[in-house]
Order: sequence, then structure tokens, then C-alpha cells
Amino acid sequence: MPPDPEPFDYHGALVVVETEADEIVFIFPPGGPPEAPASLPSNPCHPGEAPPDAAVRVVRELTGLDVTVAGEFVTFIQEGTPTGTMRAHGYVARVTGGALNDSGPEGPARACSLDALPAIMPIRVANQRTLDAYLRQRRASAGA
Repeated sequence: MPPDPEPFDYHGALVVVETEADEIVFIFPPGGPPEAPASLPSNPCHPGEAPPDAAVRVVRELTGLDVTVAGEFVTFIQEGTPTGTMRAHGYVARVTGGALNDSGPEGPARACSLDALPAIMPIRVANQRTLDAYLRQRRASAGA
């Protein structure tokens, strides 16, 4: 009999949005510290919503961009979120339309070059883990 999966309260979608200019899209929530002002587009999945579908919805809601999910690159359990224990799903998505929103529900969205990425807000630990995993995998692919 297989072991029980790790317990969690909900699924969350965290998205690394790649632009054609080889940039990554971040949101900048109000009140973020100047030294770490950013977040990836991310939010909990709605009940019954598949995590890849949530990724597309979250990006549209928070950034104004339409995307296609290229793949899931990391999954992990994140304890201690404001709403409990999350099974985090990290996706890479590519822009297919829309326009960056300067006044989204969690602040403006901006595309940043890979050599000038902003730091993730300290409270958004799952975002930090997701971005770190993405950058590690990107470096490993570049070195291969």
C-alpha cells in the first residue's frame, strides 16, 4: 500500500511568466519593503479548480496578461501560510496576449530582465522557493 500523501489544506498556483524579451513578470504589492518589493503572480486555487487552470486565471487577474502554461516545474508543501498548509504548484507560463496592468488588485505588474530581478517579499516564502527552483533549473539547462 502506498504511503499517505503529505497532508495539506489547499492547492496554490505560483507562476513564473516568461516574456518574449526573456523577462519575468512580477507584481509589486503595496507596502512591500524597498529591498524586497516583489511577488510572483500567485494565489490559492478555487475549490475544484485544477492548478494549471488557476495559474492562467491568477496571471490574468493579477497582471492583465493572457498566458499558456508551458509546464509545472516544482511542487512542494508550504506550511504556515495565512490560510493553512498549501500544496504549491510552480508553473512556467508564456505570454499570449493582454497588457501589463499598472493597477492590479495586488499592485502594478512589471516585466524584469533576468539580470535585474527584484527580491521577493520575505513573507512570501513559497514565492521565494518557486523562483529559486526556476532559476536553478534554468541555470542547469544553460550549463548542459
